[in-house]
Amino acid sequence: MPEHRISTDVSTKLLRIAEIAKNDKQVKFTSLAHLLTPAFLKQSFKELNAKGAAGTDGVTMEGFSSRLDAETERLWGELSMGQYRSHPVRRVYIPKADGKQRPLGIPAVRDRTVQRAVCKILSAIYEADFSPVSYGFRPKRSTHDALETLRVSIDSKPIRWVLDADIKGYFDNVNHRWLMQFLKHRIADKRLLQLIAKWLKAGFMDQGVVSRSEDGTPQGGPLSPLLANIYLHYVLDLWFERKVKPRLIGEATLVRYADDFVVCFEHRVDAERFRKALDGRFARFNLMLSAEKTQQIEFGKESSLAGKRGPGNVPRTFDFLGFTHYMRKRKYGYGVARKPCKKSRNKFLRETKEWLIRHRDLSVWFQAKKLRQKLQGYYRYFGLRHCIPSLKHTKWHVEWLWVTILRRRSQRHRLHWNRMNRYPWFRSLPLPKRR
Repeated sequence: MPEHRISTDVSTKLLRIAEIAKNDKQVKFTSLAHLLTPAFLKQSFKELNAKGAAGTDGVTMEGFSSRLDAETERLWGELSMGQYRSHPVRRVYIPKADGKQRPLGIPAVRDRTVQRAVCKILSAIYEADFSPVSYGFRPKRSTHDALETLRVSIDSKPIRWVLDADIKGYFDNVNHRWLMQFLKHRIADKRLLQLIAKWLKAGFMDQGVVSRSEDGTPQGGPLSPLLANIYLHYVLDLWFERKVKPRLIGEATLVRYADDFVVCFEHRVDAERFRKALDGRFARFNLMLSAEKTQQIEFGKESSLAGKRGPGNVPRTFDFLGFTHYMRKRKYGYGVARKPCKKSRNKFLRETKEWLIRHRDLSVWFQAKKLRQKLQGYYRYFGLRHCIPSLKHTKWHVEWLWVTILRRRSQRHRLHWNRMNRYPWFRSLPLPKRR
């Protein structure tokens, strides 16, 4: 049978699974592992990042692709016979803006392939269950959708208090036992559950040492974001909608993107009671709020401090998904406005400076081309209403960094700031456009 025919059959079965999951919230799926056919595994591999790094087994994406048919047949045979074994993920560290390092797990290519296939199966089921307040790592949902939902909620409802929350080390503290219990609400296929359990127990390799834990889903694998979403779906989303909201006095809205979430309240007493209940709820499931990144502030058009500053002349704002949210005076009252937060802007400028230093000996036209691409990507994400002044300010900083680094190429430069606009390569950097 042709490969495209087989992949179409699997897609049809996934659509059927999604339809059943949507129509019956109580059904448990008992037969799913048979969908992991060689053709489905091959299709899943092609959906991975072609530039992905190798795992602990040393196999690269190019090497796996060169013998794709044999590798997928081999994987299918191991899965069918119950002989599949997962490799420990290779742990690397990504520097963060605050000087700390974020651990990232890189699974082996063969494990990534199977995880991608399982992820598609689970997504077909859980997209019918996930709450509308969840936006992270979901199809046809983006950070901008979450930001717009938050803005509309604050502007259209009598919101006076906002709890901006962040879970401390979330991906490292997901409890495996609880996660498997949550999966069993919908999945009754033992082969698929055993497969997920193998990935959770595989552990990670750091500097040649393999470590295993009963907690955590390593960031970097195709399946980790979905498993993390399933965990918070039961721990936070359903609990808020079914247990918390019915007991509140006034309006309340939850907007969540992965482990970052914001809860808006009409009354202060509701916000304080929720915060206490949330600490207890999270403690039960091995989670904890970050004290440094979690704050409760008076915020909203109904707030008595709308558009004003708090004690000590501190602005009443909060950061969410890279934007600083604040109240802006409009023709009729106040409304939510956003601008790129300092952390996001400084990260972009720091990465741009590092790139310029590494490539300062290349031609100015090549540098201009790359800087245009970087700025356009920055504009696409942060180019919301009221952000134009901030984007222009960022562009000015990029230009200043560029000129400063170019001057170091010669002690007799003629790159004077007030004369730079006479150079066409300097004028080629794009300006942000209004949306």
